[in-house]
Amino acid sequence: MSRTIYVIGAGMAGLAAATKLAEAGEHIVLIEQSPRPGGRCRSYFDTKLNADIDNGNHLVMSGNTDAMTYLKRIQAMGSVEILPARYPFIDLRSQESWIIDLGRGRFPWWVFSKKRRIPGTTLKDYWRSRKLMSANQNATIYQVLKGTGELYSRFWKPFSIAVLNTEPEIASASLMKPVITETMAKGGLACRPVLAKRGLGYSFAEPALIYLLQKGAEVQLGTRCRKIELTDNKLFKLVLDDAELLLNEHDIVISAVPPNIAGELLDFIKMPDEFRSILNIHYHLETVPDIAPITGLLGSVAEWLFCRGNMISVTVSAAESHIDQPSKVLSEKIWREIALILKMDPETEPPSRVIKEKRATIAQTPEVVATRPKTTTVVRNLLLAGDWTDTGLPATIEGAIRSGHIAAAKCLNE
Repeated sequence: MSRTIYVIGAGMAGLAAATKLAEAGEHIVLIEQSPRPGGRCRSYFDTKLNADIDNGNHLVMSGNTDAMTYLKRIQAMGSVEILPARYPFIDLRSQESWIIDLGRGRFPWWVFSKKRRIPGTTLKDYWRSRKLMSANQNATIYQVLKGTGELYSRFWKPFSIAVLNTEPEIASASLMKPVITETMAKGGLACRPVLAKRGLGYSFAEPALIYLLQKGAEVQLGTRCRKIELTDNKLFKLVLDDAELLLNEHDIVISAVPPNIAGELLDFIKMPDEFRSILNIHYHLETVPDIAPITGLLGSVAEWLFCRGNMISVTVSAAESHIDQPSKVLSEKIWREIALILKMDPETEPPSRVIKEKRATIAQTPEVVATRPKTTTVVRNLLLAGDWTDTGLPATIEGAIRSGHIAAAKCLNE
């Protein structure tokens, strides 16, 4: 049986699907409207900062099995560094600091030590957190975990915002269960941060393109799919910028574009229509600061601080209350918050770049999560992929990659 599998979208979902299928010997045509692959996980050289930067910061853990499988497939493991499961936190209001050290073992013995627990938390707070594992589909993070005292404000709230990119008062608690099951419940070895040495795009996107080309795939960057036509419940034509592709009997299309674009192409499928933004700010320092690669921040607009060499990046999730402020105002405000941590002058801001993603993820509320479509559709030769589809995971890199792997597995009848 001769067939072509068309993958529309070269974000993490599309690249995961395309590489898994190419590995299986399928003929792939990858179509991406941007000149760069990676979607929200791309890197580029910024002339203002004179450095490589990511369009956004993403945390991948060693327990993210689909992400690790993907990196191994595209032979990119050498481009990442896997660190110990130690996560520093600083409360900028109280000036307290602590480190969550998950160690290497599976059982969390550290919670029995007052010195190793988060300041102000008790053993009962950790025990009460077990309610998260039985949360129903309509429960929110706040409803389930509000009784965990300081553990909620000093861990669960910032952690859930980072994972779900949605305010915990309305964020789906049930989406956190698979995150806990696949990482924290497996111990420290599954919670080690996986950091790109040069940039996310150079680890997760560029090597995938090289892999696809080596496998004989056709890659069309800077090419927009403007229309998808169907008849008799089957796709038969893709209309691109400068060409029309007629599908053969056995051809399959995987749509791996964001939900707003998918909604335009596939108006017969209901898509999630509520989103949340993410704000990232990059600073280029003259010297390399003495700070951990990842630091969680409380009591500030800045939520997570990432350090790679002399590049400092700040992430603010669910950033609706900040995203429309002028970039200069945001960069100055954030710099004044983090400068003292870096032992630098808060009034002398280094060169910076503000990146706003207004539709970074779907709003991961119980109501919106219930509208996530399945991989398979009513159209016989159409599959969906993307972190916004119903993978069972939140809209993260792991969720995006898993969605691509699921779509590829459907093509291969696995």
